[in-house]
Amino acid sequence: MRAWALCLLLGLALAQGRLEAGLYGAPGGLTPALEAAFSLGEGEVYAKGQVGRGALGYLGSLSLGPLGFLAYGVQGEVGEGGVGGALFLEGGAGPVALEGRLGFRPQAALPLFPEASFFGRLALRYRASPKEVLGLEVAQNVPPRPPSFGLQPGWEGAFRLEGSYAFRPEATYTLGLGVSPWPYALLGFKGEVGEEGEVLDLLLRLGGVNRLEAGLYLGEASLHLTLSYPWAGSFVVWLGDLGLEAGYHHAPYAWVRYAWRWP
Repeated sequence: MRAWALCLLLGLALAQGRLEAGLYGAPGGLTPALEAAFSLGEGEVYAKGQVGRGALGYLGSLSLGPLGFLAYGVQGEVGEGGVGGALFLEGGAGPVALEGRLGFRPQAALPLFPEASFFGRLALRYRASPKEVLGLEVAQNVPPRPPSFGLQPGWEGAFRLEGSYAFRPEATYTLGLGVSPWPYALLGFKGEVGEEGEVLDLLLRLGGVNRLEAGLYLGEASLHLTLSYPWAGSFVVWLGDLGLEAGYHHAPYAWVRYAWRWP
C-alpha cells in the first residue's frame, strides 16, 4: 500500500500541475482555501477544499479536427448540507460556439463554492461575419464573468436571459437586451486604450439590472471591477499569479490567493 502511495505521489510531482492557496476573510472569521490540479493524459484532474466543503473533478477535451473542438468536465462535492456536483461543456464548430454549466449545491460556501441550490448557464455564440457575433445566454444563479473577476457579488439567486450583438470595426462594441426578471439594456466596449497594448473591457447593464463590469489588462497584471445596485461589488487585482480581492455584499470581505505552477 505504501509503495502504491509513493508511486502516486511521485507521479503527481512529475506531472504538470498547479497549486493555489488562499485566505478568505469576512466578519464571520477567516477561511483557508486550497486548490490543486494535475495533468492526466489529455485532461486534468483537480481537487479543491475549504473548511466545511471539498470537491474532486476532471476536465477533458477532444479535438474534432476541422469540425471544431469539445471540452467537458465533471465535479463531485461533499460537505455541510450534503453532496453536490456540476457538469461542464464547451465546444465550437464552424461559426457556432457554446458553453454550458449545470450543477446543484445544497448551500453556498465562500470562497470556493459561491453558488447555492440549482445553478447553470448556457451561452451560444454565432459569428455572422468576421466582424459580427450574435449571442444568447440563459443563466440561473451564476455570475456572468469568468473566475478572474472574482466572486462578483450581486448575482446570487438571479435568473437572466440575455441577447447581444457585437460588432468590431476596430474595437468591439456590444449592444443587447436582457431580462432578470425585469428588462434591461446591455452596452459594452472592448479594445486597446494605450500604446503598450493595454486592453479595456467594459460592460454596463441598465434598467431592471444596474451593474458595471470593467477589466483592464496590463500584460502580466490585470484589474477587475464589479459594481451593482442594490449595493454590492468587488475589486480584484492580479499581479502574475497573486490575486487580491476586496468586496462588499451585505458585509465586507477580502480574499488573498497565490498559485504555484510546475514544471
